[in-house]
Amino acid sequence: MKKQPHILNFTLVCLSVLLFAAPLFAQDSQAAAPGLVQITVTAMSSKSGQAAPALGKQDVSLRESGKKTPIVDWIPIGSPDSKLQLVILIDQDATTRLGEHLGEIGSFVRALPDNSSVAVAYAMNGTAEFRTPFTTNRDAVVNSLHITMGAAAGMTSIYETLAELIRKWPAFTGRREVLLLSDGIDPTYGFRNTAPWQNPALDHATQAAQSANVTVFSIYVTTSGLEARSSVLNLNGQASLNHLTTETGGYSFFQGSGNAVSFQPYFRDLSAMLSQQYVLTFRPAPAKRAGYHPLKVTTEVSHVKLLAPSEIYLLGAK
Repeated sequence: MKKQPHILNFTLVCLSVLLFAAPLFAQDSQAAAPGLVQITVTAMSSKSGQAAPALGKQDVSLRESGKKTPIVDWIPIGSPDSKLQLVILIDQDATTRLGEHLGEIGSFVRALPDNSSVAVAYAMNGTAEFRTPFTTNRDAVVNSLHITMGAAAGMTSIYETLAELIRKWPAFTGRREVLLLSDGIDPTYGFRNTAPWQNPALDHATQAAQSANVTVFSIYVTTSGLEARSSVLNLNGQASLNHLTTETGGYSFFQGSGNAVSFQPYFRDLSAMLSQQYVLTFRPAPAKRAGYHPLKVTTEVSHVKLLAPSEIYLLGAK
C-alpha cells in the first residue's frame, strides 16, 4: 500500500513525457529531412589507450524494433557540418572538494575543437542555473566555473533538472551533449526510491534526452551530505548515472564509491570519444502510434564497441 503514491506519480510522469516532452523534440531529432531520423553514435576501442579505427557505413548495422533497417547516411564528425554543443552540468550539492578539479575541467574545455560551443550550468532546486550561454570563448567558460555549495545546497532533483535543461535547449543542427558531474542520487521520490528502476525522474530525463538526440556523459562526484556515507545510496546513484548514459549513447566515469584522485584519465577518454563520433541517419519503419521504439547499433569490426541511444521517439501516423 505504501508504494501506491509512487506508482501514481510514475504514471503521471510518463504521461507528461509522452504528451509534452516527446512531441517537442521529435521534430528536432528528425530535422534532417522528412521521414528521416538522426542519432549520434560513439565508437569506443576495447584496447586501453588506443583509438577506435575509422568506420564506414558498411561496417555498421542498425536494428529498429528488432528489424534490420538500412542506414541512409553515416557521417564522421570530421566533416565541416559536424558542430558540437556541450553543456557542463554540475550538481550544486556535490562536495566542495570538486574545486580541486576545476583546473582539470578547464584544461578539458580548452582542448575541445574550435567549433565546439560550451555552456556551464549548476543544478539547484530542480533548475539549471546557467553561468555562461553557449560560447566558443574558452576563457569565459573557464572563468564561470566555481566551487559548489556542497551540503548548504540541500538536495537537488538532478534528473528533473536535466530534463528541464533539455526542454529549453535551443534548436541546433549539430551534436548536443551533456557532461553531468553528480553523485546520481535523486531523492525526488524518497531515498528508498533512488534505484534506477524506482525513480520516474530518471526515466523522464532519459526519455527527454532520447527524444532530443542528446548524448549524456557523467562523472561520479560524491556529495557533502549524510547520503555520502550510505553505500546503498552511492551504488544506486552510480547505477542511475550508468542507466542514463547507457540509454542515451553516452558513458559513465567512476572509480569505486569515492572521488577519483584525478579526473584527467576521465577527460582523456572523453575527449577520445567525442572525436570518434558519427551522425547516423536512417528511415524508420512507419509507426502506427506515437511512442518509443528500441534501437540497436552494432559493428563486427574487432575491438570496437558502439554507443548509441537505446530508443527513439516516433510521432506515428497522422
